Amino acid sequence: MGIALRAPGRLLPALLIVSAALPAWAQLNLESAVQLARQQDPHTAAAYAGAEAAAETAVAEAQWADPTLRLGIASLPTDSFAFDDQAMTQKVVGISQKLPRGDSATLAGERGAHTAEAGFADAAALDLALERDVGLAFLTLSEQLRVRALLAENRRWMQELVGYNRARLASAQIQSQQLLQSQLALARLDDRIAEVDGEINRARGVLSRWVGAAAWGAVDASEPAWRDTRDWLAAQVLPVPLTLVEQHPAVAASNARVAAERANVALAREAYKPQFGVDLSYGQRERTPTSDGSDFASVTISFDLPLFRENRQDRRLAASRARESAGMLQRQNLLQQLHAELNGAVAMAQNLDRRRNEYRTELLAQAEATADAVLKGYASNTAELDAVIDARMDAIEAQISAAELTYGYFRALARIRYFRATSTDANSK
Repeated sequence: MGIALRAPGRLLPALLIVSAALPAWAQLNLESAVQLARQQDPHTAAAYAGAEAAAETAVAEAQWADPTLRLGIASLPTDSFAFDDQAMTQKVVGISQKLPRGDSATLAGERGAHTAEAGFADAAALDLALERDVGLAFLTLSEQLRVRALLAENRRWMQELVGYNRARLASAQIQSQQLLQSQLALARLDDRIAEVDGEINRARGVLSRWVGAAAWGAVDASEPAWRDTRDWLAAQVLPVPLTLVEQHPAVAASNARVAAERANVALAREAYKPQFGVDLSYGQRERTPTSDGSDFASVTISFDLPLFRENRQDRRLAASRARESAGMLQRQNLLQQLHAELNGAVAMAQNLDRRRNEYRTELLAQAEATADAVLKGYASNTAELDAVIDARMDAIEAQISAAELTYGYFRALARIRYFRATSTDANSK
């Protein structure tokens, strides 16, 4: 089987869900956010518990039915209620055993084992989805924090411009309109910061779904390294091979369900076979005037006759085959869906990587150089204040766009890591 039926060391910690919080002094980073989310995730814990239940049930389903013990009295005369009055009076003990219908017990155990396998694979897929979703939420928050830091840094520059214009107005080098214009630009920047603060709080609220109160504390907004995923991405040509998603836990779960339905088909075939039963009994008699009191032993073999198959066995076999076919089609659909999503994530990551490299190598430097040049022209009275503010705002927007591209790129990597989870390490550097 592709997924182990047992997950030792994983289920118990998952069940012991704690409301753990990071120390007040600690910064929440991506790795600690994922760890904390796993500690507090009831969904995956419930999936592992369900898989454990299915594994235990599989063992029980493979067993024979319990034997039946019979104790009784046969042919007791009602006129005297004496055991030694009539020759046929017996004290009877018997045991009967129903035998499995063909290989149905073994097949039922196999079906349960495949069901448990699917459950553990589903739990593994949920864990990967949790890591992906927490990563996406954390990177979105980190992006907003980075944007706010950029705006705060440029606000200091805008404050210096206001102070510079105030000094020039005092020396009658400019008109009051130019001071008011720079103050308006500062106010607009403050409004932009307030808007981003709202986005930060919204992003914290989304992240708190998984990490609780820790989302409202200090956050390390550093970009993850993920060198393994970045190196893998650089070597990819679209479309990526379908084999990359075939080992995904969600596919493994689908495979296990198909195997369980295949076992159901085999079980339906076993229903055409008779089910046997064996009955052993022993009767003890007392001596009577007409009998020496010999004991009796009996053996009975019984079996049913599955003669009327058209509306019972035939229908159940047809239903089992249809469910098996449906499972195979669902597996194919899942493969196509995962493959398409992986191709989309790869295409997005490659495009964002190219664009962010353009910003880092050209656009950011050009925007900053333009803003510096216009500022120098303003200081020497060869440029207008409008041009200074516009150039600075363009530089700010370029910095923000570069940050958005960078964190968008890492969000695409987080999606790629979800699909390539069997060959990547969540803690890789």
